Amino acid sequence: MKRFALWLTLLLSSTVFAEGGKLVSVFGPGEQTTYEVSYLGIVAGRAQLTVGWKMQQAGREVWPLVCVGETTQVGLIWPIRDRFISYWDPLERRPVASDFFVDENKKRRKEHYAYDSESKQAIVTRQSEGREPSERRFDIEQNTLDLAAAGFGLRNTPLIEGAVHEMPIFTGVKTYRMQATVVGREKLESSLGDLDVFRVTVNGDFNGNMKTAGLITLFYTADDKQLPVRAEAEFGFGKIRIDAVQYLPGHRYTGEE
Repeated sequence: MKRFALWLTLLLSSTVFAEGGKLVSVFGPGEQTTYEVSYLGIVAGRAQLTVGWKMQQAGREVWPLVCVGETTQVGLIWPIRDRFISYWDPLERRPVASDFFVDENKKRRKEHYAYDSESKQAIVTRQSEGREPSERRFDIEQNTLDLAAAGFGLRNTPLIEGAVHEMPIFTGVKTYRMQATVVGREKLESSLGDLDVFRVTVNGDFNGNMKTAGLITLFYTADDKQLPVRAEAEFGFGKIRIDAVQYLPGHRYTGEE
């Protein structure tokens, strides 16, 4: 499974927007969704998306958007427990920084991304266990998002059939323009029940085994939560599917806070 499932889970996330300086959101801190990750039809891991409570990061009040992915017994040949945290500024509607903790097959590494909107640069610090940290700078566009913030950006956007949403995404090594297309509305059988959902296709821009064969498909419930309940993608090594199996609501912001 490696980190492919983690990236897919990040794309299933969502965010808030500001209206007249007030926070407006269909969800909020405390919300948590648990997913099962299947590889070639076999459950190989679990992932969890959590909206954390307000904290300080880079001098700003942010919500940590936390994604944890780990293999189950089937995946013990290559054990993984990765964690990605996007520190989201809900008023500016962008991440101020991200942390990626990589723990794969007993090899550990930490990556920290700081987004400087004034200089339009991402400052990336990487440190493998037992080694000195290294730093690189990458040029980015204004309002560039990471994958978590990108997924978190769709959920409070009204999903309308035929609509196309475009946003610049920083992957950790480069920036590309993601396009999310709302294909249509349909029925979906899921662990959370029979659901009315929107089918949304998203383009990826990854290299090597991370390269997808075609578009990534996401499914969001067609209700006021627009909850992401499934993601599917075909990689060079096979198909990965992620399904929501448990949902816990959080504090919902209505613009009065």
